[in-house]
Amino acid sequence: MLRSRSILREPLLHFLLIGLVLFLLYGKVAPSSDQGTRITVDRATIAALAGQFEATWSRPPTPAELAGLVDGYVRDEILFREGASLGLLKDDPVIQRRVRQKLEVLVEEEGTTGVPTDAELVTYLQRNPEKFRRPAVLSFEQVLFDPAAYGDQLDVALASAKAALNGGAAPDSQGRHSLLPTRVDQLPADLVARDFGDDFGKALVSAPVGQWLGPVRSGFGVHLVRITERQPGYVPSLDEARREVTREWETDRRTAALEANYARLRKGYDVVIDGASSETVAK
Repeated sequence: MLRSRSILREPLLHFLLIGLVLFLLYGKVAPSSDQGTRITVDRATIAALAGQFEATWSRPPTPAELAGLVDGYVRDEILFREGASLGLLKDDPVIQRRVRQKLEVLVEEEGTTGVPTDAELVTYLQRNPEKFRRPAVLSFEQVLFDPAAYGDQLDVALASAKAALNGGAAPDSQGRHSLLPTRVDQLPADLVARDFGDDFGKALVSAPVGQWLGPVRSGFGVHLVRITERQPGYVPSLDEARREVTREWETDRRTAALEANYARLRKGYDVVIDGASSETVAK
């Protein structure tokens, strides 16, 4: 009994069993004289099926499981071909999109030119500086006024508070208390716009430093604001932005490959729209 169990654990026996299973399946996948009904399950396909199983279950398939995977592959292929022969693929947007995506992946990979050189990246950075520009960094103080709370007296309240602030009054002594900080330090302009709104962010980017100005509107109300420090935005060097530049360079390269491939393919088709030939349709 012990010897029988040890034999069952022999790897050679496992390979023999797998070979037997594949032999039995051969009748299902053997080539025929009719190419339209030939389904070939080669070693690469079997290895891919086994690899997908192992990636999912963290173990290789048993001979029976591998037989089931191959049988499922054959079943899928047969049903797909039969469906295609009945025209079921026609005008199916899901299938069309999936095929298009797979083709685009192939085109992108075929167009791979390897790792870009520093010279290519520097040139790309120089041609697209706004993609990588670092925003200005702002430090400021602000006093918030809720228009609904002041009504017709808002302008008077703003003028009075501005005079007090210019006279040295502390910002937290003016306006209405809120959860907003009265002082913000070293915040990039894009994050200022995110937190306070685009109009507020734009006003602070161009406002003079050291002066109380306002009213400046935000999503919270209106503010009196004083810029205490502003570091201007700039275009970084390649060393500073290498990862971003490489990523954008790669994205643009793939997009260009797709567009070039489509333009080449498009020339081989005569597209008719509402009875008009492709020459009358803008490409």
